[in-house]
Amino acid sequence: MAIEADTFGFIERCSVHGTSKDLLDDLLQTVKAFGFEHLILSGVPLGGQKLAPMVELNGWPAGWFERYIDQEHAGVDGVCIWSAKSRHPFFWSDVPEKWSGTQGSRRVANEATEFGIRSGFAVPMLSLEHWQSVVSFASPLKRCDISKSQQAQLITMAIFAGMSIHAIGTDPADDDGLLSDRQKEVLLWSAGGKTAWEISVILQISEETVWFHQKAARRALGVATTTQAIVEAIRRRLIHP
Repeated sequence: MAIEADTFGFIERCSVHGTSKDLLDDLLQTVKAFGFEHLILSGVPLGGQKLAPMVELNGWPAGWFERYIDQEHAGVDGVCIWSAKSRHPFFWSDVPEKWSGTQGSRRVANEATEFGIRSGFAVPMLSLEHWQSVVSFASPLKRCDISKSQQAQLITMAIFAGMSIHAIGTDPADDDGLLSDRQKEVLLWSAGGKTAWEISVILQISEETVWFHQKAARRALGVATTTQAIVEAIRRRLIHP
């Protein structure tokens, strides 16, 4: 019961943490009850992307993160690769041999032991910021021995940490007036799959005006495409499809 109380306590505290360090320290302290000493919350790099700019919570041991980045381990690490492919939480030991058994992946795993990392549990998550994100919990034990109930608690905490990190340091009031009412309408109909011509008919404006509002919304949100503008507007709670 004590472990469950700590888990729900963490969830409650997520709403009051003012910095990412507060959130990281709390999560690290809470998951120690499960035998985990380190963790990382990051987007999963794809197609040559660099890992460092995608990291949102870095609880790796001192020196290991720097080596991992410098040696570009993300490109060969079976855990990282499988985090991009799996939609379900997994133990590191369950990564398919195709990716965990390569020379590069085995080298990463061996080097990690120098920093007290021997096993782990990863929670991949869909992300608005990246193709996919993951919270990866690391243990000094050779094998993670946690129950189904403990796995569920870890998954829940990972999800809440992922949601909370994006809320830290942002104020919804900062977005007031960012988009005009007409720009929001255009994005809403675009999110519904309507073409510019269909939107022009629905809103009784010209097709050129629809394009103008889409372009203005993209510029205001700092994105390149209307699809990205829709995603960003939803993330900022500016529209609600």
